[in-house]
Amino acid sequence: MRIKEDLLIDLGVTKARTDKFLPDLNDALSEHQIDTPLRIAHFFAQVLHESGRLKYVEENLNYSEQALLSVFRKYFTPSQAKVYARKPEMIGSRVYAGRMGNGDVASREGYRYRGRGLIQLTGKNNYRKFSQWIGEDVVAQPELVANKYAVHSAVYYWVSNNLNAIADIDDIKQVTKRVNGGYNGLDDRIALLDKTKEFLAIDTVPVTLEEITHKVIATSLNLRRLPVVSPSTRIGTLIYDTEIMILPDSDVDGWVKVRVVQNGQVLEGFVASRYLERIPRKAPVPEPPPILEEDFQIQAVHLPENRRDITRLRDGGRAYPIGEVGRPRRAGTQTDTKVRKLTEIIYYLDSENINHKRWWPKWRTTYCNIYAYDYCYLAGVYLPRVWWTERTLHQIRDGQEVTVKYGDTIRELNANMLNDWLEDYGLIFGWKRVVNLDVLQAAANNGEVCIIVARCKDLNRSGHITAVVPEHDNFQAARNPSGEVLRPVESQAGVQNHRFVTKAKKWWLDARYESFSFWRHV
Repeated sequence: MRIKEDLLIDLGVTKARTDKFLPDLNDALSEHQIDTPLRIAHFFAQVLHESGRLKYVEENLNYSEQALLSVFRKYFTPSQAKVYARKPEMIGSRVYAGRMGNGDVASREGYRYRGRGLIQLTGKNNYRKFSQWIGEDVVAQPELVANKYAVHSAVYYWVSNNLNAIADIDDIKQVTKRVNGGYNGLDDRIALLDKTKEFLAIDTVPVTLEEITHKVIATSLNLRRLPVVSPSTRIGTLIYDTEIMILPDSDVDGWVKVRVVQNGQVLEGFVASRYLERIPRKAPVPEPPPILEEDFQIQAVHLPENRRDITRLRDGGRAYPIGEVGRPRRAGTQTDTKVRKLTEIIYYLDSENINHKRWWPKWRTTYCNIYAYDYCYLAGVYLPRVWWTERTLHQIRDGQEVTVKYGDTIRELNANMLNDWLEDYGLIFGWKRVVNLDVLQAAANNGEVCIIVARCKDLNRSGHITAVVPEHDNFQAARNPSGEVLRPVESQAGVQNHRFVTKAKKWWLDARYESFSFWRHV
C-alpha cells in the first residue's frame, strides 16, 4: 500500500521533510514488503522516533562535558571529558575506535563511519554490508548514507534484522529492543504506533469474496515480490486450497501477480501460474442468519483433570490431562516470563527421557498428539485431546444439556483429526493460522504457543503435530543468509522424541501428507 502525505504530517513530520522523503519511502517500503498496515505502523513508530520525525539523518556527536560522562562514561574520565567536549570528530574517533570494523583512534574511522540514516547505520562493517545491499560504494562515500540513502539504510536495517516478522505479531517492545538495544523512548514509539494504526485503518480495504478468482493446487506455493526464484524475493508460503485473486494484465512468462488475504492483511506478489486453478463463478448465495454466541457456545472439554495417577511415567491414561503434583504452568504477561515458563514446561515433559512412557514410541504406535496436548494444556491453551461427537454438537446447537461421557458424547482425536479441528474450531479457541515461518518462530520467541500440524493422505496412518518453541542457547532456527527462517525450533514426540530440535528438512512437505498448516495461539 502507498503512504499518503497526510499520514506523515499527522505524525508530526513537516511538509518539507514529507516532500523530501515520501517518494523514497513509498518505493523502498513496497520493494521490501513493508507493505501491510501493521508493518508500516511499526516501521514508522521506530523510524520517526529515531530520526526526530525525519529531522535527523546524521549522528550528533557535539556532546558537552556532562553529556560525555553520562552517555559515554566508559570512554572518558572527567579530565578527558574536558578535553573532548564539543569536538565531534575527536569524540567519534575515540568512542567507535577498534570496533564494528573501524580502525584505531588515529584512523578517525570511528567518526568517518558514525551513525547516518533514519535508523543510524554505524561502523565500517555495516557500511560495507550496506554497500553490497544497495549496490553502491558507501564505504568510499559514507556521506551518501545521509544524503541519498537515509530511507534505504533504515529499510536495510529493518529487513536485515527480520523486523517484518516481529511487526506481524504486533510486539512493540521486541521491535524496540531490536532497534534500540533497550526501551528508550518506548512511550513515544507506542504513541506513534497507535496513531499510525488509527490512520491506516481508514484506508484498509479487504479483498472480498467476489474478487477471488483462483485457488492454489500445490501443497505449498511461494509468494514472491518479483517473478524470480530467489531467497530474497520470497514473501511467504500459500498452502493448498488458498483462495487468491489474479490481478489484471499481470502475466509474466509463467508467472502471475496475485492478491491474497492472510490474517486480515492484504498481500500482493507473484506466483507460478501452473500451480493455480480457476474457481468457477457461482451465483451469489444469500448469507445464512448468524448463529449468535448466546444461542450456540461450544465449550472446551477434557476428561477429569488433576488425577495424580496420570503421570509422565505411566504407560496409559493418555486420554486424561497430565495431573502430577508440581507440574509447571505458563503464567504472567511479560514476554521473558512466558518464554521461561514454556521452556520450563518442555524440560519438565522431557520427551527424550525413555522412562517417560506417556510419549515413548512403541513399535508403530507414536504419541505426537498426546505430547502436543500436554504442552498446550500446561501452557494454558486449549488443544483438544477429546472432543464432542457430531451428534453431541448438534445437541449443543439445539440447546440440549449434554454430559461428558467417553465413547458416547466425546471421542479421542489423533493428529489427522487435530488438523481438521483447527480448521473448523481453532478460531473460536484463540488459534490463528499463519503462512510464514518467520512469523511463527517470532511468535514462539514471544512466548506464544505455536504448532505445525499435517494430515496424512492415508487416514489409517498417523498425521503429525509438533510444537514450535522459543529459540534459546544452542537451539536456534535454521535461517538463510538474509535471516529468513527455513526451519523452526520444534519440540515433539513421534518416531523420534525431541525436547528441542531444528530438523534437517521441512517434514510437513513429505509426500505422505495431503495438507499442513501453521498455527499460533493469540
